[in-house]
Amino acid sequence: MAMKIYSPQEFAYSVSTITGYTDQVGGELLAKALIGATTPKYANVRLGVKGTQALNLLDSNPTFQAGQCSLTPSGTTTFTQHYITTCPETLFEALCYKQLYPTYQSMLMNAGQTSETVPFEQMIADLKVKQIQQRIEQKLWQATTGSGDCFDGFSKLISTGSTYSGAIANANGSPFVITGKTTDPGNPIYEVNNLLNSLDDNALSREDLIVFMSYSNWRLYLQALTAANYFQNYIGSSDLTSNMEATHANTNVKVVPTIGLNGSNQVVVGPREYMVVGFDLLSDHETMNLWYSRDFDEIRMRANYNYGATIATFGSTKYFATNNLGAI
Repeated sequence: MAMKIYSPQEFAYSVSTITGYTDQVGGELLAKALIGATTPKYANVRLGVKGTQALNLLDSNPTFQAGQCSLTPSGTTTFTQHYITTCPETLFEALCYKQLYPTYQSMLMNAGQTSETVPFEQMIADLKVKQIQQRIEQKLWQATTGSGDCFDGFSKLISTGSTYSGAIANANGSPFVITGKTTDPGNPIYEVNNLLNSLDDNALSREDLIVFMSYSNWRLYLQALTAANYFQNYIGSSDLTSNMEATHANTNVKVVPTIGLNGSNQVVVGPREYMVVGFDLLSDHETMNLWYSRDFDEIRMRANYNYGATIATFGSTKYFATNNLGAI
């Protein structure tokens, strides 16, 4: 009788720790957390930024002459460098699965006294994604080097213009209130118009102007649009719960809310291209990892990432404006 020869594969075990969805799409989860925040969707996002990195900007001052012979070359084309600095951060958390034994979640766990997974892993990871989004969104606006951050956020950059001569225009606005007329100070439509009117013509000719405000002011802005019968043409049929965006009346200017301005009456306007947000997200360490630690007998979660903000300006053109109410 012949003996059957078994291949090694038939006796092999496939042993893993936590290699579910988190390991497979950990990078995607972190990318969603970083780039998926509100402001990066409407800004000029630069990837591959580590620490401080130069932004190369091109500008030109042409001289136009009558078409004739023997002309003298004139005009300048200028490359300038602007710098963006990013701050590294880490989210590191441990989950002790044994704490779940006295709870209903123990019914969802595998049999045995050692567990390499925990219930609701995807819900936990999704929650961390949202929390990282909120953290980044707040810091992109509220960060200040004076409070220990490595960069100044948009609130300070646009309100002070300390290193951006001529880039800032104070629109001297009023807090939003619902009034009967769009020509009354305090009416959200009036105040946004006030911001736009303070910009230079070169800024107003751009097609990428965007207005940022807090969620409470955003709600007042929507109410003003509705009261002025602008809601149908400028909000449209989009779902405002998932698409928090409107077009300002009789313009191509987008208006969006950000939690970065929550608690403040500051409203700002500027071109998307010149609002620069930097991430790395090209490094191997920038993934969201969830694994079982045999040394500590617990589930661990870690995400390493960095982010920063700056604004790019040219000369003395007033590309940005703010009402400076509640500015950092």
